[in-house]
Amino acid sequence: MKKSTRSPLFHEPSFSFSWLPEEILLNCLARVSRSQYRSISSLSKTFYYVLSSPAIYAARSQIGTTEPRLYICCESLSTATTTRSHGWYNLMSLRNCDERIEQGRDAFISEDGREIKIKSELMRLVPVKNSSFHLCARLKEANLAVGSEIYQIGGINKKGRRSRSVCVLDCRSHTQRRAPKMRVARESAKACVLDGNIYVMGGCSENKECWGEVFDLKTQTWDEELPLPSPSGEDVFDCIFEVLVLGAKIYVITEHNKYAYDPKEGTWLLLDTGFAGLKSILELGIVWCVVDNIVFKEFSDDLFWYDLSCGKWLVVEGLEDLLWDAKVNCRYRMIQLVNYGGKLVIVWVVLPDVIYRRSKPPVIPEERTWFAVIRLEKHLTSSGLAISGEIEQLNYLVHGSYNPLTCLSVSL
Repeated sequence: MKKSTRSPLFHEPSFSFSWLPEEILLNCLARVSRSQYRSISSLSKTFYYVLSSPAIYAARSQIGTTEPRLYICCESLSTATTTRSHGWYNLMSLRNCDERIEQGRDAFISEDGREIKIKSELMRLVPVKNSSFHLCARLKEANLAVGSEIYQIGGINKKGRRSRSVCVLDCRSHTQRRAPKMRVARESAKACVLDGNIYVMGGCSENKECWGEVFDLKTQTWDEELPLPSPSGEDVFDCIFEVLVLGAKIYVITEHNKYAYDPKEGTWLLLDTGFAGLKSILELGIVWCVVDNIVFKEFSDDLFWYDLSCGKWLVVEGLEDLLWDAKVNCRYRMIQLVNYGGKLVIVWVVLPDVIYRRSKPPVIPEERTWFAVIRLEKHLTSSGLAISGEIEQLNYLVHGSYNPLTCLSVSL
């Protein structure tokens, strides 16, 4: 009898990836992009179990494979009750939800007739499943992304009063919890994170002794012994101000002065010189953020960065004929600039003009919310440091009755 020449692999069961020990399987899957998790979870119960456990996120954080993900807070209008509510949504591309979805346009025509290739696709808003979390979303609250969580601090409660509450959304499991309350009720406060602490400032009427508070993320407690006093003896509570972190210090920019806070020393310093140009971030309608210790802002259809060495705003190169043509030459409303894992995300709403027709009702086109992901690159020139930008992705969603308010980037 002639022996078979076929490989033993044809006679024995093939190797299964799920046979690996859980620790090794966890380490392998933690290196795969989260955009593939939905497809992988459907392969076996083992994959579904591993990818649904909190351990996968701990492994991703440990080996440094976390990815940024955008969450957006929207105001929605109920047509039945004509009431407005606020809630958080995960921003996802329809490609990740359904491979059959046809992608958006891949090109825009610039003013000089050139066709500009940009990868664009339609996005969708996926609501946070835990409906009780929507009750925590309040007006005039301070929103802050810390790792994989979103902190909502203070704001206006149902009775129209300032709130001491702190709600935390875990974006890994879409569950929420209440953190310890602040010492002082606040609305429209400013918040930032530095060296494992959240600093909340302002929004508390005239309580100068507790103008700011410090929250320890590790112990989940508010520092009772060291409340942050007002940066000056003057009354700054009625002033417009912004808070930003540059290096190891926190900077407070007001209409009148500029201050720096050193957490190690626990003292405020009045800045007599420098940072003069940063006052422009206080102007109405200006959106800004910090990426890699550089301040960026959008103004008059251009993207600028702030050069600390000379105190001037300089234009980000490479976007002049690209980004703003993508706005389809319509009116728009800027929402936010977001630090997206070292890249820059610009969020804006296109406000198309009403189309009037003779003897017919006017046509009101739907608004679109656009998200541009920009890769930033520094380079030296004969005149000094320059920064250029390149659009990696251009996404949009037709939001209908949703009114986007703020956008944050978390790490998952």
